[in-house]
Amino acid sequence: SPTGIAQIVELTEQLRNECKERQVSNAKIALAQNIGGAGGTVTVHILKKV
Repeated sequence: SPTGIAQIVELTEQLRNECKERQVSNAKIALAQNIGGAGGTVTVHILKKV
């Protein structure tokens, strides 16, 4: 969904230090969680800076 994609984009930009005023200092690990429908579909993505 667009929301899930936006979460991954934001997390990727955080890990790349590209977020300017929204930047989390020293971000190394990021987590996104999304629930679809009435809770029948749940995804969790964990990203790590390498």
